[in-house]
Amino acid sequence: MERFSEIPFSSDAKYMATLHINEESGRPIAYVKGAPDRIIEFCSYVLMNGKPVELNDSLRKEIEKTIEDFASKALRVMAGAYKEFENKGKLERSDVEEGLIFAGLWGMIDPPREESIEAVKNAKEAGVKPVMITGDHAVTALAIAKKVGIIDNGKVITGKEIDEMENPALAKAALKYGVFARVTPAHKLKILKSLKEQGHIVAMTGDGVNDAPALKGADIGIAMGIAGTEVAKEASDMILLDDNFATIVKAIEEGRRIYDNLRRVVFYLISTNLGEILTFMTALTLGLGLPLTPVMVLWVNLITDGACTIPLGVEPAHKDILKRPPRDPKEFIINRVVLVRMALLTPIMAAGTLGLFWFTKQSGSLEYARTVAFTTLAAFQWFQALNARSTFNSIFSVGLFTNRWVLLGIGIAIILQIGVVYTSIGQMLFGTTSLTIENWLLIILVASSIWVADELYKLMGIYKLFAKSVKG
Repeated sequence: MERFSEIPFSSDAKYMATLHINEESGRPIAYVKGAPDRIIEFCSYVLMNGKPVELNDSLRKEIEKTIEDFASKALRVMAGAYKEFENKGKLERSDVEEGLIFAGLWGMIDPPREESIEAVKNAKEAGVKPVMITGDHAVTALAIAKKVGIIDNGKVITGKEIDEMENPALAKAALKYGVFARVTPAHKLKILKSLKEQGHIVAMTGDGVNDAPALKGADIGIAMGIAGTEVAKEASDMILLDDNFATIVKAIEEGRRIYDNLRRVVFYLISTNLGEILTFMTALTLGLGLPLTPVMVLWVNLITDGACTIPLGVEPAHKDILKRPPRDPKEFIINRVVLVRMALLTPIMAAGTLGLFWFTKQSGSLEYARTVAFTTLAAFQWFQALNARSTFNSIFSVGLFTNRWVLLGIGIAIILQIGVVYTSIGQMLFGTTSLTIENWLLIILVASSIWVADELYKLMGIYKLFAKSVKG
């Protein structure tokens, strides 16, 4: 059927119309489809048994009940209507916003993906509040929101109600109810601004041209990669290639893992370097002499640190990563918990290294004492690599073998340390001497004290005195 004129769909009007020629009567006829609550407003008649009948209150209520029945089954409901003209060249909105003949309803199923239910659950556990903003009928929105677990029972806020609300009431409604229906892009932007004004970090999804302002204004704008327009993609910070909400939750998990690993590496490097500094400062203050030569320090910083640091950067996500609240965006990577932990462990490293240096120096040469101190400091760092894997949880809770790269890195560091101590070239370059089994047992016993102290620190929950979150 040839189309002579068209009124395109808009999110404000919520309908579209096209003009054709009725092949039976030869007269112009407009076909209109859109949101049922809008279409029924424009109708004066209803098609029954092939003939137009006046649309009275009883028939209108019957249609509205059918709309709600469809919507309660999570169907996206659309309505169709038509109107004939004596003579019409171009279709105007005023032509189709009155006097229509209601033709019928149909429902389309757009079921949420199965993984969305688990994703919504994980998002909630992670402290992320999912808010559903849709142009669908309120009953449809409520049915889908219940199905995926956004809400159990609650109220749906409509676009008309949003027009009457201002911040902070709108932000409170978003957090309390979590479902908005029959909204326009302007409403979406209003909700976004109200949440941001209340200090919330907001990620917004969208796919249309009209979503661009909201995507641009969000802390993280997420455009749909499949259904999204180019304008939406340009305005966003991230593009969702599979248009799947579960992928957003996976991105949250990956982002937390990366940040956690960065904190692990920073904690390890700063704590071990502070241990070295404290060792030298204490030795000089007490007049013990230099416990390590410059080349020994260089070896510890480059080889031992390198072998242990790189594996910490690939630590897999811990099982509780999505069960802790989001971190404060104003919080430094070196927070109070990390500082307290450093203050506890760093002196142990310095005291153990200097204690063995002084002890062996009493009965042996300076070269021998420095070899013991050198190996002790390196051993402290092997155990500190295990400590760095988790801020709050025991290594046994995390799983000793969940990051085999750390064990491999420690193993490489041990083998290289043995080479430096026992090979002739290592002894020549580093000024070391061979150690006995008894020396090694004593070194491991002393160096493991840093691991024992950290395990007790976690077991006793001392971190709870300084941490806002006790997960991680």
